[in-house]
Amino acid sequence: MRRNWSILALSMFICACSFEQASDTNKILIADVRKAIQTESLFSMKDDVKAIEYIPLETTDSCLISNIISLIADDDYIFLLNGKTSEIFQFNRRGKFIRQIGHVGEGPGEYAPYSIHALSLNHSSKEIFLNRRYQPTLVYAYDGTYLRTDTTFKESIGHRYPLDNGMWVLTGMDFVPKQASPWLLALQDKEGQLYETQSVFPASVPEDFVCMREIHANPFEQSVVAFTPSCDTLFRATTSGIRPICVYNRENGTEYYTLIADARDMQTNKAEKESTIQLFSFFETSRFFYFRAIMKGNPDKLYFQRLDKQSGEFLSQSIPQDFMEVSKGFSDGQVIGIPNDLDNGIPFCPSYVVNDKTSMQVINAETIAKLKDKGYLKNAPAALNIDELDNPVVIIYHFR
Repeated sequence: MRRNWSILALSMFICACSFEQASDTNKILIADVRKAIQTESLFSMKDDVKAIEYIPLETTDSCLISNIISLIADDDYIFLLNGKTSEIFQFNRRGKFIRQIGHVGEGPGEYAPYSIHALSLNHSSKEIFLNRRYQPTLVYAYDGTYLRTDTTFKESIGHRYPLDNGMWVLTGMDFVPKQASPWLLALQDKEGQLYETQSVFPASVPEDFVCMREIHANPFEQSVVAFTPSCDTLFRATTSGIRPICVYNRENGTEYYTLIADARDMQTNKAEKESTIQLFSFFETSRFFYFRAIMKGNPDKLYFQRLDKQSGEFLSQSIPQDFMEVSKGFSDGQVIGIPNDLDNGIPFCPSYVVNDKTSMQVINAETIAKLKDKGYLKNAPAALNIDELDNPVVIIYHFR
């Protein structure tokens, strides 16, 4: 069965509910973003992080890393997509290089340069999925063996997350038209059929031009939460269905939500006006939702925010402009977070979610040097002492 919620219906539903009125099982959290950023409300990651693990990735001629497009891990391995060369590298959890997965080419199991959007894992079957734009996903074994090309769907699949009962949560693809990626989230059953989808396209945009920008999707406790900027709602997919879970209420104005979903606006960028709020990323822990947001301006203002899932308390603190300057040129905003008060290490800003207890970020030698030049990292962990030409360090956060 497919259930598609229109934006109008969702808006009416949200307006009819408040955090206080919703039941414990179906409550929708509300984050009043513009109100929160008017007050500096400091908070610490000590409430949530129990340990930090630093993993310098081995540097050899076979695995030179330039920029990381996708980073994913399980208990045994770290996999990454190297953007400049379109190579997929596999490391063990100590950072030792294991192998390259697949190759650029035109043969079976090979792929065109820059065609891979993201990597996904099936931990139980030890398979890695190379999700491609407009093309079927390639599937490899952890040992590098090409297994198959997944032609189950004609739609473009952005990410895949396995659930314990054999089902999958799928996301659509960033920046592709509705015809190729017709939903934000979908549930796939054990037989490979889609039985529920969630669309978030504004009705005001012609179908030929509608798309989703910057899909954010994070796994958590046998569920996946996803967001895309054409509406302010985060949706959770579980084995029982897809439903709204949180409204990140940015109040960007009606025109913004239409323009941001229109592929033609990528050329004019009319949606991005001064005081527009962008949700840069988010992740979830047992107690909180965390958000990283940008308010457009001159200069842009950045915020790290925390939403308590039980009380609804929403705190926001500004991010030092130093961190923004240090992160320029890096797509994942390597240090656009809050100062690290746990071990004097890299500013806290996990960009890659492994599961509900583990998140990751990555830092390279150039960024470490810039932070030190600005007076940070005076008592940093020894693992951050890497040479200029060394591969980056993966930082793994273990939550309580």
